[in-house]
Amino acid sequence: MRASFILGLGLVAVACTAKVETPAAESVPATLSAAELDTVKAVDAAFAAAMNAKDTVAVLAAYADDTKLMPPDSPVLDKAGAGKLIEGFFAAGASDFVLTPTTVYGTGDLAYMVGTVSFKMNGASETDKYAEVLRKGPDGKWRYVVDIFNGIAPPPAPAKR
Repeated sequence: MRASFILGLGLVAVACTAKVETPAAESVPATLSAAELDTVKAVDAAFAAAMNAKDTVAVLAAYADDTKLMPPDSPVLDKAGAGKLIEGFFAAGASDFVLTPTTVYGTGDLAYMVGTVSFKMNGASETDKYAEVLRKGPDGKWRYVVDIFNGIAPPPAPAKR
């Protein structure tokens, strides 16, 4: 009797022990390969080419329908607002766009890029910094879902004592 009681108690203890589950390898998204990161970077190249061609339709094709664009000193814009902003750039004489990603990383269907963009505005050279989040759509294409950019200001002067 005593042996069966101890055996029964042991079975209850085992049954009540918390089960620790490790996620299956297939449930953890893989870091993007170098080839896939090149595909992500190609979005910037296509965007710059479309800007230089002053092709609003091609520029907007780089953006997802639910995109959020955050230009400097502006509210957050949706895709329609992005189109108006792009047309404003063209009207203001924007040209010679070159996007240079310095950091590119992704996992699963999300990626991000950080870099600089140089361009001319009415002949004057400008350089901005940017951060972008891209998502791979059901069609296999990467598109911007978040695009933020702003100028590069010199560091503030040290405070005088």
